[in-house]
Amino acid sequence: MAGKQTGSRSRPPQRPRRAGGGEIDRYHYVDRDIYSRSDRRVSTASHTAKKKKKKKKKGSAGKRFFTVILVLLTLCALFYLGFTLALSRLDRPEIDTKQYEEQPSAAPAWSVLEDSSVINILLIGKDKGDDGMSSRSDTSMLVSIDTKNKQLKLTSFLRDMYLEIPTVGQSRLNAAYANGGAALTMQTLENNFRVNIDKYIEIDFENFAAVIDKMGGIDIDMNAAVAAEGNKNIGSHWTEGVNHLSGEEALYYARIRATDSDFGRTGRQRQVVEAMLARFKQLGITEMSTVAFDYLPYVTTNLSDTDILYLASIAPQVLNYEQVTMHVPNDGTYEDLTLPSGARVLGVDVEENSRLLREFLYGTSAPTE
Repeated sequence: MAGKQTGSRSRPPQRPRRAGGGEIDRYHYVDRDIYSRSDRRVSTASHTAKKKKKKKKKGSAGKRFFTVILVLLTLCALFYLGFTLALSRLDRPEIDTKQYEEQPSAAPAWSVLEDSSVINILLIGKDKGDDGMSSRSDTSMLVSIDTKNKQLKLTSFLRDMYLEIPTVGQSRLNAAYANGGAALTMQTLENNFRVNIDKYIEIDFENFAAVIDKMGGIDIDMNAAVAAEGNKNIGSHWTEGVNHLSGEEALYYARIRATDSDFGRTGRQRQVVEAMLARFKQLGITEMSTVAFDYLPYVTTNLSDTDILYLASIAPQVLNYEQVTMHVPNDGTYEDLTLPSGARVLGVDVEENSRLLREFLYGTSAPTE
Protein backbone atom coordinates (compact mmCIF):
# COMPACT_ATOMS: atom_id res chain seq x y z
CA MET A 1 0.00 0.00 0.00
CA ALA A 2 1.32 3.26 -0.97
CA GLY A 3 1.93 5.58 1.88
CA LYS A 4 0.69 9.15 2.18
CA GLN A 5 2.95 11.89 0.82
CA THR A 6 4.24 14.28 3.38
CA GLY A 7 5.39 17.83 2.98
CA SER A 8 3.79 21.26 2.36
CA ARG A 9 1.65 22.16 -0.58
CA SER A 10 1.36 25.82 -1.72
CA ARG A 11 -2.12 27.10 -1.41
CA PRO A 12 -3.72 29.63 -3.66
CA PRO A 13 -4.08 33.06 -2.15
CA GLN A 14 -7.19 33.60 -0.18
CA ARG A 15 -9.70 35.89 -1.75
CA PRO A 16 -11.04 38.66 0.40
CA ARG A 17 -14.39 37.98 1.86
CA ARG A 18 -17.30 40.20 2.61
CA ALA A 19 -18.23 40.91 6.16
CA GLY A 20 -20.67 38.23 7.03
CA GLY A 21 -19.22 35.76 4.58
CA GLY A 22 -18.93 35.24 0.87
CA GLU A 23 -16.19 36.13 -1.50
CA ILE A 24 -15.77 39.51 -3.11
CA ASP A 25 -15.78 39.34 -6.85
CA ARG A 26 -12.17 39.51 -8.04
CA TYR A 27 -12.95 42.04 -10.73
CA HIS A 28 -14.54 44.36 -8.24
CA TYR A 29 -11.50 43.98 -6.02
CA VAL A 30 -9.11 44.88 -8.85
CA ASP A 31 -11.21 47.90 -9.86
CA ARG A 32 -11.16 49.23 -6.35
CA ASP A 33 -7.39 49.01 -6.29
CA ILE A 34 -7.17 50.83 -9.65
CA TYR A 35 -9.43 53.57 -8.39
CA SER A 36 -7.35 53.94 -5.25
CA ARG A 37 -4.18 54.41 -7.29
CA SER A 38 -5.99 56.89 -9.58
CA ASP A 39 -7.14 58.93 -6.58
CA ARG A 40 -3.58 59.11 -5.35
CA ARG A 41 -2.41 60.39 -8.73
CA VAL A 42 -5.14 63.08 -8.78
CA SER A 43 -4.29 64.08 -5.24
CA THR A 44 -0.59 64.39 -6.11
CA ALA A 45 -1.35 66.43 -9.24
CA SER A 46 -3.64 68.73 -7.26
CA HIS A 47 -0.94 69.28 -4.63
CA THR A 48 1.62 70.09 -7.33
CA ALA A 49 -0.79 72.58 -8.96
CA LYS A 50 -1.37 74.32 -5.62
CA LYS A 51 2.37 74.65 -5.06
CA LYS A 52 2.78 76.16 -8.52
CA LYS A 53 -0.12 78.52 -7.82
CA LYS A 54 1.45 79.64 -4.56
CA LYS A 55 4.73 80.25 -6.32
CA LYS A 56 2.90 82.22 -8.98
CA LYS A 57 1.14 84.31 -6.33
CA LYS A 58 4.41 84.97 -4.56
CA GLY A 59 5.97 85.98 -7.86
CA SER A 60 3.08 88.36 -8.65
CA ALA A 61 3.26 89.96 -5.19
CA GLY A 62 7.01 90.44 -5.61
CA LYS A 63 6.53 92.10 -8.98
CA ARG A 64 3.86 94.42 -7.55
CA PHE A 65 6.10 95.36 -4.65
CA PHE A 66 8.99 96.06 -7.02
CA THR A 67 6.71 98.19 -9.21
CA VAL A 68 5.54 100.25 -6.23
CA ILE A 69 9.14 100.81 -5.10
CA LEU A 70 10.13 101.81 -8.64
CA VAL A 71 7.26 104.30 -8.86
CA LEU A 72 8.13 105.79 -5.46
CA LEU A 73 11.79 106.13 -6.43
CA THR A 74 10.78 107.79 -9.70
CA LEU A 75 8.50 110.23 -7.88
CA CYS A 76 11.26 111.01 -5.38
CA ALA A 77 13.69 111.63 -8.21
CA LEU A 78 11.23 113.93 -9.99
CA PHE A 79 10.50 115.77 -6.76
CA TYR A 80 14.22 116.19 -6.09
CA LEU A 81 14.85 117.48 -9.61
CA GLY A 82 11.89 119.85 -9.39
CA PHE A 83 12.94 121.00 -5.94
CA THR A 84 16.53 121.55 -7.08
CA LEU A 85 15.38 123.43 -10.18
CA ALA A 86 13.06 125.64 -8.12
CA LEU A 87 15.75 126.50 -5.58
CA SER A 88 18.22 127.30 -8.35
CA ARG A 89 15.94 130.24 -9.21
CA LEU A 90 16.51 131.85 -5.79
CA ASP A 91 19.08 134.55 -5.12
CA ARG A 92 20.97 133.42 -2.01
CA PRO A 93 24.02 135.56 -1.32
CA GLU A 94 26.39 134.90 1.57
CA ILE A 95 25.78 137.24 4.50
CA ASP A 96 27.58 137.83 7.79
CA THR A 97 25.66 139.21 10.76
CA LYS A 98 28.35 138.57 13.38
CA GLN A 99 30.32 141.63 12.31
CA TYR A 100 27.40 143.78 13.48
CA GLU A 101 26.85 142.21 16.90
CA GLU A 102 27.01 144.75 19.70
CA GLN A 103 25.20 145.91 22.82
CA PRO A 104 23.40 149.23 22.18
CA SER A 105 23.51 151.64 25.10
CA ALA A 106 19.70 151.98 25.21
CA ALA A 107 19.01 148.23 24.96
CA PRO A 108 18.61 145.96 28.00
CA ALA A 109 21.66 143.83 28.83
CA TRP A 110 19.77 140.58 28.29
CA SER A 111 20.85 137.55 26.32
CA VAL A 112 19.15 137.16 22.95
CA LEU A 113 16.03 135.02 23.46
CA GLU A 114 15.13 132.15 21.15
CA ASP A 115 12.93 129.05 21.18
CA SER A 116 13.16 126.02 18.88
CA SER A 117 9.35 125.96 18.52
CA VAL A 118 9.31 129.50 17.05
CA ILE A 119 10.75 130.16 13.59
CA ASN A 120 11.54 133.85 12.97
CA ILE A 121 11.94 135.09 9.39
CA LEU A 122 12.36 138.79 8.67
CA LEU A 123 10.40 139.89 5.60
CA ILE A 124 12.14 142.88 4.01
CA GLY A 125 10.29 144.82 1.35
CA LYS A 126 12.36 147.28 -0.62
CA ASP A 127 10.45 149.95 -2.44
CA LYS A 128 11.35 153.01 -4.50
CA GLY A 129 8.59 154.88 -2.73
CA ASP A 130 7.82 158.52 -3.22
CA ASP A 131 11.48 159.60 -3.12
CA GLY A 132 12.50 157.23 -5.92
CA MET A 133 15.11 155.50 -3.72
CA SER A 134 15.34 151.74 -3.88
CA SER A 135 18.27 151.36 -1.48
CA ARG A 136 16.13 151.78 1.64
CA SER A 137 13.85 149.16 3.07
CA ASP A 138 10.24 150.25 3.10
CA THR A 139 9.05 147.32 5.18
CA SER A 140 10.56 145.22 7.95
CA MET A 141 8.07 142.63 9.14
CA LEU A 142 8.96 139.68 11.34
CA VAL A 143 7.02 136.54 10.38
CA SER A 144 7.07 134.13 13.34
CA ILE A 145 5.78 130.56 13.02
CA ASP A 146 4.88 129.31 16.50
CA THR A 147 4.50 125.54 16.05
CA LYS A 148 3.80 124.97 19.75
CA ASN A 149 0.82 127.33 20.04
CA LYS A 150 -0.24 126.96 16.38
CA GLN A 151 -0.01 130.70 15.69
CA LEU A 152 1.36 132.78 12.84
CA LYS A 153 2.62 136.07 14.27
CA LEU A 154 3.30 139.19 12.21
CA THR A 155 5.31 142.00 13.79
CA SER A 156 5.88 145.30 11.96
CA PHE A 157 8.94 147.43 12.83
CA LEU A 158 8.33 151.06 11.93
CA ARG A 159 10.99 152.45 9.63
CA ASP A 160 11.14 155.81 11.46
CA MET A 161 12.34 154.30 14.76
CA TYR A 162 15.46 156.10 15.92
CA LEU A 163 17.85 153.31 16.91
CA GLU A 164 21.53 152.62 17.40
CA ILE A 165 22.78 150.98 14.22
CA PRO A 166 26.24 149.32 14.10
CA THR A 167 28.75 151.18 11.88
CA VAL A 168 26.19 153.96 11.44
CA GLY A 169 25.25 155.30 14.87
CA GLN A 170 21.84 156.70 15.80
CA SER A 171 19.58 156.79 12.75
CA ARG A 172 16.25 155.64 11.33
CA LEU A 173 15.79 151.89 11.12
CA ASN A 174 15.61 151.89 7.33
CA ALA A 175 19.12 153.37 7.18
CA ALA A 176 20.38 149.92 8.27
CA TYR A 177 19.43 148.42 4.93
CA ALA A 178 21.06 151.26 3.02
CA ASN A 179 24.35 150.67 4.84
CA GLY A 180 24.50 146.92 5.27
CA GLY A 181 21.52 145.28 3.59
CA ALA A 182 19.63 142.44 5.21
CA ALA A 183 22.51 141.46 7.50
CA LEU A 184 22.71 144.86 9.18
CA THR A 185 18.91 145.17 9.36
CA MET A 186 18.52 141.81 11.11
CA GLN A 187 21.35 142.46 13.54
CA THR A 188 20.13 145.97 14.38
CA LEU A 189 16.75 144.55 15.41
CA GLU A 190 18.33 141.66 17.31
CA ASN A 191 20.78 143.94 19.12
CA ASN A 192 18.10 146.35 20.27
CA PHE A 193 15.14 144.06 21.02
CA ARG A 194 17.00 140.92 22.17
CA VAL A 195 15.16 138.32 20.09
CA ASN A 196 16.79 135.93 17.64
CA ILE A 197 16.54 137.06 14.00
CA ASP A 198 18.94 135.36 11.59
CA LYS A 199 16.73 134.35 8.64
CA TYR A 200 15.25 136.69 6.06
CA ILE A 201 13.33 136.92 2.81
CA GLU A 202 13.77 140.06 0.71
CA ILE A 203 11.36 141.10 -2.01
CA ASP A 204 10.80 144.05 -4.31
CA PHE A 205 7.31 145.46 -3.96
CA GLU A 206 7.05 146.03 -7.70
CA ASN A 207 7.29 142.27 -8.20
CA PHE A 208 5.07 141.70 -5.18
CA ALA A 209 2.19 143.15 -7.21
CA ALA A 210 2.76 140.55 -9.95
CA VAL A 211 2.34 137.74 -7.43
CA ILE A 212 -1.01 139.10 -6.27
CA ASP A 213 -2.16 139.27 -9.90
CA LYS A 214 -1.01 135.68 -10.40
CA MET A 215 -3.18 134.69 -7.43
CA GLY A 216 -6.19 136.46 -8.92
CA GLY A 217 -6.15 139.49 -6.61
CA ILE A 218 -7.01 139.81 -2.92
CA ASP A 219 -9.95 141.05 -0.84
CA ILE A 220 -9.32 143.98 1.50
CA ASP A 221 -11.67 145.57 4.03
CA MET A 222 -10.99 149.32 4.12
CA ASN A 223 -12.42 152.46 5.67
CA ALA A 224 -14.02 155.37 3.80
CA ALA A 225 -10.98 157.66 4.09
CA VAL A 226 -8.60 155.16 2.51
CA ALA A 227 -11.14 154.32 -0.22
CA ALA A 228 -11.48 158.02 -1.09
CA GLU A 229 -7.66 158.42 -1.16
CA GLY A 230 -7.33 155.59 -3.65
CA ASN A 231 -10.15 156.86 -5.86
CA LYS A 232 -8.54 160.31 -5.98
CA ASN A 233 -4.98 159.21 -6.74
CA ILE A 234 -5.17 156.05 -8.84
CA GLY A 235 -8.69 156.25 -10.25
CA SER A 236 -9.96 153.21 -8.36
CA HIS A 237 -13.61 152.61 -7.54
CA TRP A 238 -13.24 151.56 -3.94
CA THR A 239 -16.01 151.83 -1.43
CA GLU A 240 -16.06 151.52 2.34
CA GLY A 241 -16.00 147.82 3.18
CA VAL A 242 -14.52 144.85 1.29
CA ASN A 243 -12.94 145.54 -2.12
CA HIS A 244 -11.22 143.18 -4.53
CA LEU A 245 -7.77 144.60 -5.34
CA SER A 246 -5.39 143.91 -8.20
CA GLY A 247 -1.65 143.73 -7.58
CA GLU A 248 -1.06 147.42 -8.34
CA GLU A 249 -4.00 148.47 -6.21
CA ALA A 250 -2.79 146.32 -3.30
CA LEU A 251 0.69 147.84 -3.60
CA TYR A 252 -0.74 151.35 -3.48
CA TYR A 253 -3.00 150.43 -0.57
CA ALA A 254 -0.01 149.11 1.42
CA ARG A 255 1.89 152.37 0.87
CA ILE A 256 -0.84 154.89 1.77
CA ARG A 257 0.29 157.14 4.59
CA ALA A 258 -1.60 160.38 4.00
CA THR A 259 -4.81 159.25 5.69
CA ASP A 260 -3.22 158.54 9.09
CA SER A 261 0.42 157.71 9.89
CA ASP A 262 3.17 155.15 9.51
CA PHE A 263 1.35 153.06 12.11
CA GLY A 264 -1.67 152.90 9.82
CA ARG A 265 0.55 152.11 6.83
CA THR A 266 2.28 149.17 8.56
CA GLY A 267 -1.14 147.94 9.65
CA ARG A 268 -2.25 147.91 6.01
CA GLN A 269 0.89 146.02 5.05
CA ARG A 270 0.09 143.32 7.58
CA GLN A 271 -3.47 143.29 6.26
CA VAL A 272 -2.21 142.68 2.70
CA VAL A 273 0.01 139.79 3.87
CA GLU A 274 -2.93 138.25 5.75
CA ALA A 275 -5.16 138.63 2.68
CA MET A 276 -2.52 136.94 0.51
CA LEU A 277 -2.35 134.02 2.91
CA ALA A 278 -6.14 133.74 2.87
CA ARG A 279 -6.16 133.77 -0.94
CA PHE A 280 -3.29 131.29 -1.11
CA LYS A 281 -5.32 128.80 0.96
CA GLN A 282 -8.04 128.88 -1.68
CA LEU A 283 -5.69 127.77 -4.46
CA GLY A 284 -5.15 124.16 -5.48
CA ILE A 285 -1.79 122.43 -5.09
CA THR A 286 -0.92 122.97 -8.76
CA GLU A 287 -1.77 126.69 -8.62
CA MET A 288 0.19 127.10 -5.37
CA SER A 289 3.24 125.45 -6.91
CA THR A 290 2.99 127.58 -10.06
CA VAL A 291 2.74 130.84 -8.11
CA ALA A 292 5.68 129.90 -5.88
CA PHE A 293 7.83 128.70 -8.81
CA ASP A 294 7.17 131.80 -10.93
CA TYR A 295 7.95 134.18 -8.08
CA LEU A 296 11.18 132.58 -6.83
CA PRO A 297 13.50 134.58 -9.15
CA TYR A 298 12.32 137.77 -7.42
CA VAL A 299 13.23 136.51 -3.94
CA THR A 300 16.51 136.95 -2.09
CA THR A 301 16.98 134.87 1.04
CA ASN A 302 19.48 133.07 3.26
CA LEU A 303 17.13 130.15 3.95
CA SER A 304 18.90 126.84 3.34
CA ASP A 305 17.52 123.95 1.27
CA THR A 306 16.69 122.19 4.54
CA ASP A 307 14.87 125.27 5.86
CA ILE A 308 12.79 125.59 2.70
CA LEU A 309 11.95 121.88 2.55
CA TYR A 310 10.81 121.96 6.18
CA LEU A 311 8.71 125.10 5.67
CA ALA A 312 7.13 123.53 2.59
CA SER A 313 6.25 120.41 4.60
CA ILE A 314 4.45 122.37 7.35
CA ALA A 315 2.89 125.01 5.06
CA PRO A 316 -0.57 123.34 4.90
CA GLN A 317 -0.78 123.41 8.70
CA VAL A 318 0.67 126.93 9.05
CA LEU A 319 -1.90 128.36 6.62
CA ASN A 320 -4.57 127.32 9.12
CA TYR A 321 -2.82 128.74 12.18
CA GLU A 322 -4.40 131.59 14.11
CA GLN A 323 -2.93 134.89 12.86
CA VAL A 324 -1.98 137.55 15.41
CA THR A 325 -0.24 140.88 14.84
CA MET A 326 1.81 143.48 16.66
CA HIS A 327 3.81 146.61 15.89
CA VAL A 328 7.03 148.00 17.35
CA PRO A 329 7.09 150.48 18.95
CA ASN A 330 3.96 149.63 20.92
CA ASP A 331 1.39 152.26 21.85
CA GLY A 332 2.60 154.45 24.69
CA THR A 333 6.25 153.35 24.35
CA TYR A 334 7.60 156.07 22.07
CA GLU A 335 7.66 159.81 21.48
CA ASP A 336 7.79 161.97 18.37
CA LEU A 337 11.16 163.68 18.00
CA THR A 338 12.42 166.35 15.64
CA LEU A 339 16.14 166.16 14.86
CA PRO A 340 18.33 169.25 14.36
CA SER A 341 18.14 168.53 10.64
CA GLY A 342 14.38 168.92 10.83
CA ALA A 343 13.72 165.21 10.27
CA ARG A 344 10.98 163.69 12.37
CA VAL A 345 11.64 160.32 14.00
CA LEU A 346 10.28 158.06 16.72
CA GLY A 347 12.16 158.01 20.01
CA VAL A 348 11.66 154.47 21.36
CA ASP A 349 11.65 152.98 24.85
CA VAL A 350 13.82 150.08 23.69
CA GLU A 351 13.75 148.10 26.94
CA GLU A 352 9.94 148.17 27.24
CA ASN A 353 9.48 147.22 23.59
CA SER A 354 11.98 144.40 24.00
CA ARG A 355 9.97 143.07 26.93
CA LEU A 356 6.67 143.29 25.03
CA LEU A 357 8.12 141.67 21.89
CA ARG A 358 9.59 138.75 23.84
CA GLU A 359 6.24 138.26 25.55
CA PHE A 360 4.43 138.30 22.18
CA LEU A 361 6.80 135.88 20.45
CA TYR A 362 7.72 133.48 23.23
CA GLY A 363 5.15 133.96 25.97
CA THR A 364 7.78 135.21 28.40
CA SER A 365 9.43 138.54 29.04
CA ALA A 366 11.82 137.22 31.66
CA PRO A 367 15.29 138.59 30.99
CA THR A 368 18.08 136.03 30.52
CA GLU A 369 21.52 137.13 31.51
